[in-house]
Amino acid sequence: MALDVGMVLKNPGQVYPFRADVELPQFEVLGDPVRFQDTRVAGEFFCTGDNRISLRGEASTVVASRCSRCLEPVQAPLSADIDALYTRQPDPDDPDLYVFEGHSLDLEDAVKDALLLELPLQFFCSPDCKGLCPVCGANLNHGTCTCQEGNVVTGPFSALKNIVLKDEEV
Repeated sequence: MALDVGMVLKNPGQVYPFRADVELPQFEVLGDPVRFQDTRVAGEFFCTGDNRISLRGEASTVVASRCSRCLEPVQAPLSADIDALYTRQPDPDDPDLYVFEGHSLDLEDAVKDALLLELPLQFFCSPDCKGLCPVCGANLNHGTCTCQEGNVVTGPFSALKNIVLKDEEV
């Protein structure tokens, strides 16, 4: 979404409100797919007088990803405050500046950056999600699996289980 800033550049210091819908592409965060749906941003912007434009507002969206325990799809509302500064020339000493050309600002990067900072570290389908069976991979939220009924579990740490069960000294 591009925001027309022609009038803002002609009237430094004058504050203009804005409201826009922004479409963000799907991407991966720490190996998990993340998609923002119905992303809206609203706020105000003004020219600081030195061909820089300050933009402040709030973005709201619905984030879709997958549960960190059972890998089921998860959706959650998310909002983030945006405080961005746009300039015509990139500044290597200030990487937080967004660059614009002509008379339009591209809101996509500023909105995406603000929303990414508000993402939770993990998504859960519910607080008491049981996850997946470590042996067969069955979703334990849908029922119990039968792979561990015989108590014959083989894995890299199965020898440690015998030490605990037989009360051997280490």
